[in-house]
Amino acid sequence: MTILQDDAEIDGLAELFAAEGVRSFLEIGSKFGGSLYRIAKRLPVGSRVVSVDLPKGTKAWPQSEAELKATVQRLQTQGYDARLIWGDSTSPDVVAKVMALGPFDAIFIDANHTLPFVQKDWANYGPMGRLIAFHDIAWKRAPTWEGVRIDVPEFWDQIKAGYRHQEFKFCPTGKNNGIGVLWRFES
Repeated sequence: MTILQDDAEIDGLAELFAAEGVRSFLEIGSKFGGSLYRIAKRLPVGSRVVSVDLPKGTKAWPQSEAELKATVQRLQTQGYDARLIWGDSTSPDVVAKVMALGPFDAIFIDANHTLPFVQKDWANYGPMGRLIAFHDIAWKRAPTWEGVRIDVPEFWDQIKAGYRHQEFKFCPTGKNNGIGVLWRFES
């Protein structure tokens, strides 16, 4: 199963969710489903697990749709209440479908990493969850970087001070990945 995360970071997040008694989990941006599966397997069988992702994958990963479908089906056969919602996470229709399945104990936001989209995902889904995690909080590149920019660190730095939070940053270069978790409220 393909996973595009740092193993120690995603395992740390999964352990935190398990320790917090999470029984309902929403992942915004699941790609292949690797992190969805790894986190779900740390939750009790019967837990609600919901994935939101773009149909047909992306230009870089067109094969992700089939693997994500298979991951959700595998979780279903293992006794999880696993659901898959295809579409843009910022679409009102997608938000409404997710809302009908909420609220959630934990949410992992790992979709479009540009500031307007991260802000929309936080505004749309943050109120549906107790624990909210963001991927790529440690991404750093020079200001002259010409590739796709990731604005999650900027957003994370703006919001984390207002909440109890924890960070998982294990990239040896200090330039990639990182997961930040905040508690919107205590259970």
